[in-house]
Amino acid sequence: MADHHARSVLAALAIGAAVTLSGCAGGSASSSSSDSPASVDGPGSGSAAPQKPGSQNAEDDGARRPEGSGDSQSRPPWCTTKALSVSLVPGQPAAGNRYAALVLTNSSPAACRTQGWPGLQLTGEDGGKIPTEVVRDDSTPSRQLTLSPGGKASARLHWTVVPGEGDPSDGKCPDPEAVRVIPPDQRTAKSAQWKLGEVCGAGELDVRPLLPGGGPPR
Repeated sequence: MADHHARSVLAALAIGAAVTLSGCAGGSASSSSSDSPASVDGPGSGSAAPQKPGSQNAEDDGARRPEGSGDSQSRPPWCTTKALSVSLVPGQPAAGNRYAALVLTNSSPAACRTQGWPGLQLTGEDGGKIPTEVVRDDSTPSRQLTLSPGGKASARLHWTVVPGEGDPSDGKCPDPEAVRVIPPDQRTAKSAQWKLGEVCGAGELDVRPLLPGGGPPR
């Protein structure tokens, strides 16, 4: 009987120990799960929601986004001929060579974009066309430019004043009165007075792409 009683006591103690261990494990799990929301909604956190992972990185990436990327609807429209005024800034002459900056100014109340080479046509006193050959000089890369109201872009022009093949036999090259300018991606022109002297070389004008600023030619 004594042995039977001892075994009963040991069995009861074993069951009690198992229940105690099970309760400790459950209490630990419950404490761990309740700590997570407490770190967000606890005192001092206010009503602010937790920041979404990666949101700061997304903003940083947007700040470094290169020009020309993203939704095209968020960028200014292309500059129309009507939105621009044109003028010429003379450059420093060299032996037999002449230079000028063709300046496009955004005269509209809104920003616009432009890029590339303008079209040119030299004209005389009566508005008649003078032989003109525009040669694109791509030694400088073409860049997309945004012109704010009053902003300027300019293209360097180069030509010769030394008579040669294709020029009048008397050696007198044409002296234009004006130049008609067609901005990039446009079909209509505006005129600027040409007070830069004669143009030889059968009217060849070497033209660089538009760059920011209003000259002098670079």
